[in-house]
Amino acid sequence: MIIGRRGVLAGAATVVAMPAGAEPGLRLGILQFGTVQWVADVVRRHDLDTRHGFALHGTTLANTDAGRVSLMAGASDVILSDWPFVAAQRAAGTKLCFAAFSSASGGIMTAPESPIRGLADLRGRKLGIAGGPADKSWLVVRAAAQARQGLDLAAEAGCVYGAPPLLGAKLRQGELDAVLTYWNFVATLEAEGFREAVSVADCLTSVDISPQISMVGFVFHEDWANANRASIDGFLAAVGEAERLLAQSEAEWDAVRPLMRADDDALFARLRDRFVSGMKHADAAEQVRGAARLLAILHQTGGAQATGGIETLPPGVFWPDADGTG
Repeated sequence: MIIGRRGVLAGAATVVAMPAGAEPGLRLGILQFGTVQWVADVVRRHDLDTRHGFALHGTTLANTDAGRVSLMAGASDVILSDWPFVAAQRAAGTKLCFAAFSSASGGIMTAPESPIRGLADLRGRKLGIAGGPADKSWLVVRAAAQARQGLDLAAEAGCVYGAPPLLGAKLRQGELDAVLTYWNFVATLEAEGFREAVSVADCLTSVDISPQISMVGFVFHEDWANANRASIDGFLAAVGEAERLLAQSEAEWDAVRPLMRADDDALFARLRDRFVSGMKHADAAEQVRGAARLLAILHQTGGAQATGGIETLPPGVFWPDADGTG
């Protein structure tokens, strides 16, 4: 996929020719149905890349792992990933950096008539968990349950791990009492009338972490960013401007809607609102503090598998904010 002057979704083999002397290109890896393409669409339609001194191009990625391979192989300049991946890579000697994109988090969903109202109510219940035993949201929920209730959910709930669509289907069929899932699947279930009993954001607060720290962000090589400082700073500025437009304008969401796979108005509204909520980011100092705290919790709760084998946050994980902090 190429992100060029005429649209986000061009053919996979299409190349957009840039005129001589044009702005330097920045190659952004994008999941086919990833939310970053919503922002990329705003950047493209308003020529925010040109205004910020770069030309945005994109390549389609099959999944998160493909994005990491693309970055490591030099096929993408910037991808979307999480900062624990960056931290593990830096600890191993690969100097990657992370810039915040989204603080959107998921939650535990139940049927509207369910008696489950909090973490304590999950004792003895069948709980579906998106991802696996080392999923970061699950480890945060476990830590919060222990801190709030002295409850070991891994031992006292009937835990079932699986992919979000499958778990959502099991919840609809009544085969699960509750499902811990990611924010976009939360939005889907909310649009169908299901209820969020516990939010991951509240669980973060319970363990002294700001719910506005971003787990997901833009990841790139530090050496590349230093050599292309105008491009990376321009890209992050363009993303920030695009997000402000999305936060302020219903017309922007109407334009983005064809990319959202949200024919239903209720689903469209829930996806929009949760995405906008996730655009609120902690400042750089709080991001570093929260990340260090979360890394310790992940290691304590999930062991080395949950943290890529590291116990402490290496320096340099977070790219400095525009004011130089970070």
